[in-house]
Amino acid sequence: MVRTVLGVVLGAIAAALVLAGSGHAALALHPLPDGGAMRTLGDAAGWLEHAPPGAMACIVAGFGVSALLGGWLAAFVARPHRGGAALMIGAPVTVLVLVCAALVPQPDWMPVVAMLLPIPLALCAWRLAIPRAEL
Repeated sequence: MVRTVLGVVLGAIAAALVLAGSGHAALALHPLPDGGAMRTLGDAAGWLEHAPPGAMACIVAGFGVSALLGGWLAAFVARPHRGGAALMIGAPVTVLVLVCAALVPQPDWMPVVAMLLPIPLALCAWRLAIPRAEL
């Protein structure tokens, strides 16, 4: 049980770091105006309104990669409950996509694609974390 909890915590930290990195990558592609800061949801909506598709794709890919990497780490550490640990990362990432879509207006394709990625990629991470038999 301790390994499962530790795996989920480490996976959540890894997923959060990947999401932060994807946000920084999106800001590198489409920087804020001089003196601009993203302090409110209105600032985020204004930035997203003028962002190019590549910056939006970085954000969407960040949701998928965070579920994959966080799910893999959770499943790798939580040996007895690999599938459950991976899904404990994929499910909150999916909920985070829904919350972001509800709070920040964005193009219709972003939440649809971002919602389809986390659970399947967390399940892939679970399968990737299973050790292979040596031949």
